Amino acid sequence: MKILPGNGIGNVQFGMLEKEIISSLGKPDRVDESEYVEGTGDWNRELWYTNRNLTFTFNKDDNWRLGTITIMGSGHTLFNKNLFGVEIDEIKKIITKHTNEIARFEDWSSEEIPEHELLMYDTIGIMFWFDYKKLSQMQCSYLFESDNETILWPNKL
Repeated sequence: MKILPGNGIGNVQFGMLEKEIISSLGKPDRVDESEYVEGTGDWNRELWYTNRNLTFTFNKDDNWRLGTITIMGSGHTLFNKNLFGVEIDEIKKIITKHTNEIARFEDWSSEEIPEHELLMYDTIGIMFWFDYKKLSQMQCSYLFESDNETILWPNKL
């Protein structure tokens, strides 16, 4: 499926309701419900489509509208390229050609995952996760107005 920054993936758009995604993609393999931090009331639900390498996250604060799409493997393109397995420096070059934004970098390495790094691009709403310098996951979200608080929900297709 084609990743559309700030919009969604394929025919799935940010802001859609859970039932709309199920209507479009069918029944998910798994549904998880959790609280980000216990006791805060910040609940979310995730629809897992394992065979498609996708999860869709709906947050209570967003009135249960789709806010995050996690892409966990190949079969999806961004800027007409399949980026999974591509090294971090090459991803930087590809994204810079389309955004002119310099990524924010964070090192999330731990004993369990000795080389776990993150590149964040606010202008396209995508976080790129790398294990051992190669892309392993993308988390895509909606974009914000210049105040960094007002959500720019895409128009329905």
